[in-house]
Amino acid sequence: FGATDCALPMLYATSSKLDIDAFVTITDNETWAGNIHPSQALRQYRVGRCATKSIIVGMTATEFTIADPADLGTFDVVGFDVATPQAISAFVVA
Repeated sequence: FGATDCALPMLYATSSKLDIDAFVTITDNETWAGNIHPSQALRQYRVGRCATKSIIVGMTATEFTIADPADLGTFDVVGFDVATPQAISAFVVA
């Protein structure tokens, strides 16, 4: 019942100098409570690195996204069923 900062994984990976292939965010539509938008944090993380991908899984059927719609390295998913893990995997390795 509190605010969710979906940029924290990217900020932590940046400050810790971690090499991440993909960030997977599963959210109940609480998407941006921090000081930086998650898509901006992802762009900052990618500087000088490979094209890290981002998958956002919204667990509520509402208009949501923390992804930049112009970013081809992001994938928005609404809901979760047995096909979701395979779709995420296919996106990450593509």
